[in-house]
Amino acid sequence: MSVMVSHAQEPQTLQNIYCLALANVLYTVPTPAIVGLYAPWGRCKILLLKKIKEFMVNEEFQQTQKTQCWASGLNLLKLLFLMIFYRPVLTGQQKWRRNVKHVFIHFSAWEYAGSDQLWAGLITTLCDHIERHFGLLPMSVFRAVGKKSGIIEGPGDQEWVIKKFLFLPLWATVIFLSVVAIGMGVFLLVLGMHIGDASRDAIAVVEGIGVMAIGLSAVTAIKFTFPVVRNIIVTQKCQLERQMNRTDLSAQLGFMSSVKKEVRTITRFLQFMEIFQRQKLRVVLEITHLDRCSPDRVVGVLNAMNILLSDNDAPFISILAVDPSIIVDCVESSTCVKGMANNGYKFLNRIVTLPFCVPQMDCDTKNGLIRDIIDRRKPQVKELEVKKANPYFLSNPHYDPATHDAMNPVTDDSCTPLLPDVRTQQSETGSYGKDIRTKELIQAFDHLLDESLKEFMPDNMVQMQRIVNTITITITLLKSNLFKDTVCPKKVVEWVLLANQWPCRLSWLLQCIEDEKQRSRMGSCQESPLRPDMSLCEVYEKYMEELDKLKGQMEKLLELDQDPELFSLLCRKFRVEEANSYLPFTVNLDLSLKRHMELQRGSHSLKQTKTITSSV
Repeated sequence: MSVMVSHAQEPQTLQNIYCLALANVLYTVPTPAIVGLYAPWGRCKILLLKKIKEFMVNEEFQQTQKTQCWASGLNLLKLLFLMIFYRPVLTGQQKWRRNVKHVFIHFSAWEYAGSDQLWAGLITTLCDHIERHFGLLPMSVFRAVGKKSGIIEGPGDQEWVIKKFLFLPLWATVIFLSVVAIGMGVFLLVLGMHIGDASRDAIAVVEGIGVMAIGLSAVTAIKFTFPVVRNIIVTQKCQLERQMNRTDLSAQLGFMSSVKKEVRTITRFLQFMEIFQRQKLRVVLEITHLDRCSPDRVVGVLNAMNILLSDNDAPFISILAVDPSIIVDCVESSTCVKGMANNGYKFLNRIVTLPFCVPQMDCDTKNGLIRDIIDRRKPQVKELEVKKANPYFLSNPHYDPATHDAMNPVTDDSCTPLLPDVRTQQSETGSYGKDIRTKELIQAFDHLLDESLKEFMPDNMVQMQRIVNTITITITLLKSNLFKDTVCPKKVVEWVLLANQWPCRLSWLLQCIEDEKQRSRMGSCQESPLRPDMSLCEVYEKYMEELDKLKGQMEKLLELDQDPELFSLLCRKFRVEEANSYLPFTVNLDLSLKRHMELQRGSHSLKQTKTITSSV
């Protein structure tokens, strides 16, 4: 039995608190339910779904104090026997059971984005996971015999009612026909057929009855066995996918009907299994990456969730993990609902029964994610650098980066010599650059976790990975520059953050500095009006009025930037001279943005010149 993790052992971050609250609600929410897990792109929606799943599984374990064993061995035989010969009864006790078992199914819409009927991929994924979870044989037998008999509601405690045929229990009828068929088969083999002999008319009548019994038993067995074998060989998922690939209209109409029948069959099967397992079953559908699909396919999936998975007795909890702004744009631009859904927010609100907007990450969550990324990166960097420095480690399978790091401790200097003496290094290693130390990179990673930078850190997992990767390559480029004697890891981290979080405003500052340089060279003044020791914050304030005039033309570019007030706080740490020195190594700043700023400033300057000339 696996050991379940207690909620008290989880770190009390804001993310865990929200995930725990949602998990507790989902454990008791009435079905069917459609949950909108709203979060912007890169906000770790997959990680949040995993955390919610863990909390729900822990809640299940605390409620039951045991793990549920599904049908296997004798339980499987009992399940098949009840499925064939009995009908389940929904009692009052079953309705009020508190132990709930959740079946989690993950559906990535991007995997079916190439299909014209993306919504059908949701149903095929549902069929496939249900068959794999409960077993292909029970599901195939239920499709053959169980789906024709519904569930009976009864006031008593009796959970099963026997099926009858000709006022006899079905199992007794099957046994009787089997005995008669076997007996008459033996009788015919022993005595043979006596057709046309008048003296043995009585025997002929008995033989006819026997043949009829054998034929009826054979037909019944074939009628039951053939669908079961067919469903085992060709699964329901394969059948639905085959119909998905057909393009004729009649096939599409029949396909919609088949999908609806299949959802009803799964619903009845889950209700049957609830009574057999004596617990409630809930299917949790985790729908992700829908905001990466085309508008018509997005609307198709939303309609399928609202129509196919929202029957009154459906035990489905659909979690729609998307960026709502993208989904709203898709709905409003879709041709499928043209004129019916001019407001995407209203369309989404009609479908979602429980909206859950993920809040912005708190500082503890940000630091935790950054720490995880750095902890995965540090051993790789250490191992690579040591192998470069000493080729012995390339062939030594017992190399341990932690042991090497303990034997070679890193000092706490914030600014360290970037390169050792080139002549000394060449004499010791035989070639330049083989003995590369990782001190600067480790210091940069440590500074990234500093409290002073937590407000500048993005709440986007992808952006965090970009920052860590960019710091690595920026320090590598700086160390390989022979004209640079020292590198300050703290400055590198802050510069990478500045370029990553405010690419538009930083490009504007760099273009203003470059333009002033050019004007200084073309004029009579020998030095730039922007002093080398002038802070970037002062430069930003000097040209802020010009930037405000051009905001209308650069609206889309300015959307790339974060809070402008934080930009002023961070850029005051750099001088004009430092900005010019870091610019050649700023690999995470798109130069096309700077080119766009150049064109905008040139156009604005030309308009000003024309205005002055016309006024004169």
